[in-house]
Amino acid sequence: MVRILIFGASGFVGYPIVQALRRHGHTVYAVTRTEEKTIELSKQEIIPILGDARQPETWVPALDLVDIVIDSSSSFGGLSEGILKAIKESQRVTSAKKHDPKIGYLYVSGTWVHGDSLELVTDRVPAGNHTNRKPLELVSWRPAFEDSVLQSKDVLDVAILRAGVVFGGCSSRSLFGSWWAPFVEALKANKFNEPVIIKGKPEASVALVHKHDFAQAILNAVEKFEVVSQIHYPVFDVVSGHESLGDINKAAANVLGITGEIKYQAPAADDHFGNAISSSLLIDSTRSQSYLDWQPKHTSLIKDPEVYVKAYLYSTDYYTSVTKSN
Repeated sequence: MVRILIFGASGFVGYPIVQALRRHGHTVYAVTRTEEKTIELSKQEIIPILGDARQPETWVPALDLVDIVIDSSSSFGGLSEGILKAIKESQRVTSAKKHDPKIGYLYVSGTWVHGDSLELVTDRVPAGNHTNRKPLELVSWRPAFEDSVLQSKDVLDVAILRAGVVFGGCSSRSLFGSWWAPFVEALKANKFNEPVIIKGKPEASVALVHKHDFAQAILNAVEKFEVVSQIHYPVFDVVSGHESLGDINKAAANVLGITGEIKYQAPAADDHFGNAISSSLLIDSTRSQSYLDWQPKHTSLIKDPEVYVKAYLYSTDYYTSVTKSN
């Protein structure tokens, strides 16, 4: 049994992780800012710590209770840098003897650090501004932070797992809301036959991973952490398949009965998020499969789109609005 402290436990990526950890009998502590979320987490057998990731004094004492910290937070705005700094400056780390076991730190990153490329990329080659593979502007800070994680190996056992574009489940927080929200608005306005405008490029290759598959990769890493963290370069891209944005949206439109033309709108140069979701990647996840003993179960979105599209639709206000209008 492994004892874990996690940040971002209520998030679209973090929640499946804590569920997978609990199903396998691990003890999970989660930092959360609201009383409401402490109740919801407790219902899922997760031990809540009422605190704020940006206020280390509210959660650092819990480091004495755990073996591994997982950061699946949003990371933006220096959040993850602050978490890592607080861990390294904690008494748990600074007072440790050389022969004491190190606390583990697992950072949940993303494959956008590889930039926009239709050439096959692998996690065996570092990403960042010091290489030929420039990260997308939205996550331009992330390779430097990944470097700081790896440079912490003298005092922490570390690993980095990078998720592709995560899909699955009924959450409007999914990235697919950026593409499918216009379909829902067309349904609500009864404009099935009119053109639908979506931001992005239909030819973009989307590197996909189902949320439960990614959670399984995290679980495997946790259970093998003493081995995984000792690999010279413990960084793993976790992607289960690739499909074009055009094919994904065409399948979604068919499920929803949208017959109007799908038109694509190229994002402006300064629209960093729009350019991120318009990017292409082909990812080789061989190392994840080998070192983490990971095999994805959901390798395609378009082979069974009704499951995923209807799950998304139910996560929006579509049915509520339709009921009220009737």
